[in-house]
Amino acid sequence: MKLLWMLLRTSRWVVLLSILCGATSGASSAGMISLITRVLASGGQATRESALQFVLLGALVLSSRIGSQMLLNTLHHRVVYELRVGLSRRILSTPLRQLEELGAHRLMAALNNDILSVSTGLLVLPTIVINLAVVLGCLAYLAWLSWWVFLSFLAFLMVGVLTYWLPASYSLRLMKGSRETYDMLQKHFRTLTEGLKELKIHHLRRHAFLDEDMDGTANKLRRMDTTSSNVDSANVSWGLFLFLGFIGLLLFALPAFGAVKFEALTGYVLTILYMQQPLDVVIGNFHGLGQSAVALRKLEALTLSVEPEVLPASANATFRRLELVGITHVYRREDDEDGRFTLGPINLSFEPGQLVFLVGGNGSGKTTLAKLIIGLYAPEGGTLLWDGEPVTDARREHYRQLFSVIFSDFHLFDRLLGLGTQERASEVQGYLERLHLSHKVKVVDGKLSTTALSQGQRKRLALLVCWLEDRPFYVFDEWAADQDPVFKAVFYEQLLPDLKKRGKTVFVITHDDRYFHLCDRLIRLDSGQLLTDEPQRVALSQAGNSR
Repeated sequence: MKLLWMLLRTSRWVVLLSILCGATSGASSAGMISLITRVLASGGQATRESALQFVLLGALVLSSRIGSQMLLNTLHHRVVYELRVGLSRRILSTPLRQLEELGAHRLMAALNNDILSVSTGLLVLPTIVINLAVVLGCLAYLAWLSWWVFLSFLAFLMVGVLTYWLPASYSLRLMKGSRETYDMLQKHFRTLTEGLKELKIHHLRRHAFLDEDMDGTANKLRRMDTTSSNVDSANVSWGLFLFLGFIGLLLFALPAFGAVKFEALTGYVLTILYMQQPLDVVIGNFHGLGQSAVALRKLEALTLSVEPEVLPASANATFRRLELVGITHVYRREDDEDGRFTLGPINLSFEPGQLVFLVGGNGSGKTTLAKLIIGLYAPEGGTLLWDGEPVTDARREHYRQLFSVIFSDFHLFDRLLGLGTQERASEVQGYLERLHLSHKVKVVDGKLSTTALSQGQRKRLALLVCWLEDRPFYVFDEWAADQDPVFKAVFYEQLLPDLKKRGKTVFVITHDDRYFHLCDRLIRLDSGQLLTDEPQRVALSQAGNSR
């Protein structure tokens, strides 16, 4: 039912027109059966008028079915398109922390499996609507032939519906459980692709993963899907048997309780035989519709942002001063006794032209602090000020345009998206030469010739993107960790000072203590608490100079 409401929300008039066409097809089909019954009852003596009626009704059945199918097919593909694009927009509009809690495997399952399942349901929905219209038209004709036989048929049909629905509801519960298991299987697939090298190296780990995680989950999914499909197959066969059972009642039982005219008996038998095919279509597609309904519920359960964030007319952002005033953030961490880790309260300020280093142990909250600074996380306490004004949810998207960022788990796009590189070809070439990449990478029509490089070289390409963005605040999370000693020195001694000279604020998460003397400020995080130790920084600087 939700699938039909989805179609109605997209274009109510198209749905209503297609249903009208389907109803016309059903009425025309009933009319053809009535005409055939009359001709058979007359001993097969067809007149020219009846032949013309047959041709006209046949043309009406054909045209109305085609019209209804085409209208709903067009609407179906439009809905699938809007689902795909809309879900992508909602994911990008949803706070990062919420997406991380959902998990990448659930998002991928929604984008791949759920949208495909909804698409499959929408694809068969037009056929189901048309065949239901035919069934309703046939039922109307049965009622016109004989009310008391029609009531008997309805009673028989209600028994059939009840005996069908009980196992069908069990099948639907299995589908829901199967969909939850599919999420877990997607998580294992992600482990398989991301941990491929580790699984290949350690055979005990590989066998444990395959035998316990992968095989167990895949086998559970197989059992659920097999049982659900078998129940639905048995239901379809049971539905077909009910038709034969009622025809048997018509021929051998009902005449004993009252006279049944031959024309009515013939009409009933023909109509029920004719109804068998459209009802078979409806019943046979229950499994697909059930999967679509479960997938639609999963999409709705993601609780993603409904409205995309809209930038102001001018998305260019500048700043004079950024301040973190009493910022706190709480998240779960497995190595804490209570499972909670608190970052903050943090009090920091930044101005243009500063080079700031952030140091701290693993798990001290360095990357989380960076995400708070650039607006990917909303603080749970305190205030983030942009030129003295609080950064509210309404301003957060615009605020993020201040930053160019390279995270340790960065993604490198194969195209320089949104950077207008065709007009900046010479600038791009100059950057590639400075990054020692001009002999390996070319940029043609805004597309990188290759991204199949070492991790250090990929990070240099990410730095190229940051330079082209030309934003006022740069954040680098352990950028130099994958660089060779020569280019690491280039990064700290040439590239960072150059950004500072251009008036950029540079925030670097680093462990390279030999370069600490180059920064303006050294900030240390320890167990979520921010420490500023200028005397220690001087000592570290002297140690770096003595090397």
